Amino acid sequence: MPKMLATVVDNLVSRPATRPHPYQRREAFVRARGRIIFDISRCVFCGACALRCPAGAIRVNRAERELVFMPFQCIVCGACVEGCRRGCAQIIPQYHSPAYSKPEEYYRAPLPVREDDQL
Repeated sequence: MPKMLATVVDNLVSRPATRPHPYQRREAFVRARGRIIFDISRCVFCGACALRCPAGAIRVNRAERELVFMPFQCIVCGACVEGCRRGCAQIIPQYHSPAYSKPEEYYRAPLPVREDDQL
């Protein structure tokens, strides 16, 4: 009992061992695997990232120039980043927030502007 009392008193006067999570976020460490993002302006929709993805979290439609990414299915292994020769897929050390649903991210190539469409 005396050992336990010393531990209780020590815990009362010391700082908490954990941080208050929603109010104070931990900075990502070097080489942290957070999440995958795509720079669609550099993408040619070759499908190399989708072929390399072991989780099947990427779908590429070449005809419609569309890329569909499912971030909650992604295991952030980096295979798509290594497979993309144009550098469209990147890993950033920022985690996605928890969610009640599992949304998909849709990326479409911007439509080319023709000269006769401009004012």
